[in-house]
Amino acid sequence: MFRLFSSGVDDLVLVSNPSNGEVTSQIGARFDRELIYTNIGEVLIAVNPYKSLPITGPEFIKMYQNASGSDASPHIYALAERAYRRMVDENESQCVIISGESGAGKTVSAKLILQYVTSVSPNNSSGGGGGGGNGGNGGGIPQYDGGSDDHNGPPMGRGMGMPGMVGRGGLPTRGAPSRGGGAPPRGGGPPTRGRGGGPPPPIPQNRGAPPPQPINNGGGAPPPVARGPVAPPPTRGGRGGGPTNRGGRGGGPSPSPPVSSSRGGYGGGSRTVDVEHIKKVILDSNPLMEAIGNAKTVRNDNSSRFGKYLEIQFDDNNAPVGGLISTFLLEKTRVTFQQKNERNFHIFYQILGGLDQTTKSEWGLTQATDFYYLAQSKCTTVEDVDDSKDFHEVKSAMETVGISREEQTEIFRILAAILHVGNIRFQGEAPASVIDETPLQWAASLLGCDPTFLCQSLNHRQIQSGSARHTQYQVPQNPDQSAGLRDALAKTLYERIFDFIVARINKAMSYSGNCKVIGVLDIYGFEVFERNSFEQFCINYVNERLQQIFIDLTVRGEQREYHEEGMKWKDISFFDNKIVVDLIDGNKPPGIMRVLDDVCKTVHAVDSAAADIKFMEKLIHSIQSHPHLVISNTGSSADEFTIKHYAGDVSYSIEEFCFKNNDNLYASIVGCLQNSTYQFIVSLFPENIQDNKQAPTTSSFKIRQSSSYLVTRLSACTPHYIRCIKPNDKKQPMNFVSSRVEHQVKYLGLLENIKVKRSGYAYRQLKDIFLNRFGKIMDVQPRNVQEFVEYITKTHKDINADEFEEGKTKIFVKNPETIFVMEDLLMQKIDPIGYKNRVQAYKENEKLAQMKQEFIPSITELSFGENFAHSIGNCIPKTEKTLNLSRCLQRRGIPTSVTDFTFSGVFVESQGNEWSDPVEVSVGFILGGVLNSKQTLIAGAISVGYCHCTRSLLVFSQMTLKILNLIPCMITT
Repeated sequence: MFRLFSSGVDDLVLVSNPSNGEVTSQIGARFDRELIYTNIGEVLIAVNPYKSLPITGPEFIKMYQNASGSDASPHIYALAERAYRRMVDENESQCVIISGESGAGKTVSAKLILQYVTSVSPNNSSGGGGGGGNGGNGGGIPQYDGGSDDHNGPPMGRGMGMPGMVGRGGLPTRGAPSRGGGAPPRGGGPPTRGRGGGPPPPIPQNRGAPPPQPINNGGGAPPPVARGPVAPPPTRGGRGGGPTNRGGRGGGPSPSPPVSSSRGGYGGGSRTVDVEHIKKVILDSNPLMEAIGNAKTVRNDNSSRFGKYLEIQFDDNNAPVGGLISTFLLEKTRVTFQQKNERNFHIFYQILGGLDQTTKSEWGLTQATDFYYLAQSKCTTVEDVDDSKDFHEVKSAMETVGISREEQTEIFRILAAILHVGNIRFQGEAPASVIDETPLQWAASLLGCDPTFLCQSLNHRQIQSGSARHTQYQVPQNPDQSAGLRDALAKTLYERIFDFIVARINKAMSYSGNCKVIGVLDIYGFEVFERNSFEQFCINYVNERLQQIFIDLTVRGEQREYHEEGMKWKDISFFDNKIVVDLIDGNKPPGIMRVLDDVCKTVHAVDSAAADIKFMEKLIHSIQSHPHLVISNTGSSADEFTIKHYAGDVSYSIEEFCFKNNDNLYASIVGCLQNSTYQFIVSLFPENIQDNKQAPTTSSFKIRQSSSYLVTRLSACTPHYIRCIKPNDKKQPMNFVSSRVEHQVKYLGLLENIKVKRSGYAYRQLKDIFLNRFGKIMDVQPRNVQEFVEYITKTHKDINADEFEEGKTKIFVKNPETIFVMEDLLMQKIDPIGYKNRVQAYKENEKLAQMKQEFIPSITELSFGENFAHSIGNCIPKTEKTLNLSRCLQRRGIPTSVTDFTFSGVFVESQGNEWSDPVEVSVGFILGGVLNSKQTLIAGAISVGYCHCTRSLLVFSQMTLKILNLIPCMITT
């Protein structure tokens, strides 16, 4: 269904009477024409189309490369070009901050920024400083697919900008181009959500019985490869031998210890940098990070379940010579629990689909529904996702970043062990006993541990006394507590694997020289589910901090700058979410996180439920009255609190808040894994638990620390913003729900941003820098700003003197068009031949881009009827025929980049007075070599749709309409 709005403006600053409703309407008007990008000055609004759009490729990259953006429509490439060009021109680090709800398209936006920057930057570290490199190769960039939050493909834009040098300072290129509630309860009976002693999913018959005797320290060869029923796990090889690839202490490869922090380090001394390899690592690391950090949620089929800040490092020649990934808030809980219709991390399904059958048999792997950590949500597949194919991409990416095949085997083995760990269930009194030893035997075998030792590590907790002797105690655990240790084992193993991979990627990109960076932040969006727990609390806190940065730099910061520069300015009011941030992390008075930490320090012997009750009691006592905190039930049964976030009210269940906040690294588990026969596993746990006298840090402390680090990194760069919006909650292609969008427009503060931009100045720069740059337009360098303004207004009548305002240290320019004109004048002055060549090259690239993304003036509905159906259907032979249409199209004035149609069967079939349903066209419609052959034309692959209600074709472009009308004569001729 299509709705027609009045034409939307490129830049919302140009809206006559801005309001939340009008802003929504303008965004919707563009969205209905498949224009998913809109500007607010330099801020880019991106709406997720949930469909593929042919809006990318070498032509678009070339078109935006070096473009000033004076006439181009909004596009993510324009923002990427602005960030890169500003880094080149001003020699300053840049960052791109991407925000929005889960499923709004943040991750795909991050990937497009990386693809553009790696494409336009030089291919060697001694190249020219202006960038340009492969000039829009694009690295085989696919189409934008809004159907997931993360897909290799850029969103759309129709650029028409003139080339030139991007303005400096704050120039906006106008038109430049769930998880659900936490972990399961830890009760001793049959678990409803994963904890306790209930049975796991039924184990298939072919998995075999447990070994007849427990695994011991004696030697033993691996069993023969199973050809039928899956054998039980092999007996443990001794320290001097054992199964191949095990890498035991007596032999085998030993991986280098992982970097303890996922941030990695700059590392690597001075060396010759292979820029092409660095670019490949940056791009190829995406599928790897998605595999280990992304998952299907109810909102998004490819949701990032961690935060990532990637800094691409550039040398003095503006070539990418290194990179650094910092990660935040990995959702470890997802390893052990997912709510209904969600999935675990992608990598688990990928190993089940991609490993060869022999390896799966050796590791006891069958299908996802046989493992509780994957089956509990009743969702093990995702539509249009091939886990087996993705697995091979992940292996290729691992090789790119330097993870050896032996290390890959170790990683996949640990992941297999995690799945078996999830099937271990407990019963009885403390110490709890294992119900079925089969998953315990498999887990112990794959982890290189003695099964008795592993079982003892799960049903006993090691506690160290506070005395001077630090006496160790083994405290028996009941089924509920043992299940908690089991899940802690799974989450700890996964976290260490995650950190190892991130560290290895950082090692592959390490660079130790002086550099400037372009950082790209892709982090959780604001989350609200039916049941919100500790995870959502932490995620939404980080989003509050990011919103605080956005407000501080775009609204408060801009107004503060006007005052500091002595400008005449009347402040515009806006909601300051600092009050919400202080509610969560404040010190005096203590915020919610501080209260939680205090409770966790004082409760040790009580169970999780009792600790949560104490937390709620102290929260009610400590924060009795706050405008953004609501506790409706203050009695003994209080079990939730509500925070009035900037994005809306969210109620949080306190269940397991204290347990998750403690995030303990249990000594019994670490001790067990440090005795593994696999050196790789041992290397993942380098800590000395016997000499650890420091009190463990809490999750909330780490989150506050990480968010402060992130804010510091972002504040050191010139920021660029992408505000992602989801048009509906059902992931429906091109379905724009106005009320849903308006809610996001409101809480993102877009209206306040528009008001400040309308009242303020589009560009500002220090006077000396401004004069050094634009003073070259004059024959003699101007002595001051006044002299320059007098010259430029006299020689160029289209520039008025009131465009310029001089502050104490800076000069301000009202409209971006003035900067665009001055940039063109500057380039014509310093490089007239280069300017002419760039204009010509730009026009050629623009033509290529427009051929692929046709200009759409309006939606035209045409009822072709029976005669049209017969005229085409009768012309096409029943056998497949390929026509070379280049000459036909050229004679008729249609762009020659449209090369071939391939007809297979009848174009449309007629049955009586009606067309058959569905009406399909098997046509290869090749535009610029991007789209594969045999796409469905009428079904909407390109620019045509079929409406079953009105029995008519919906044609979205004049060029497609011309081609359809010419098909019969082309075939007959």
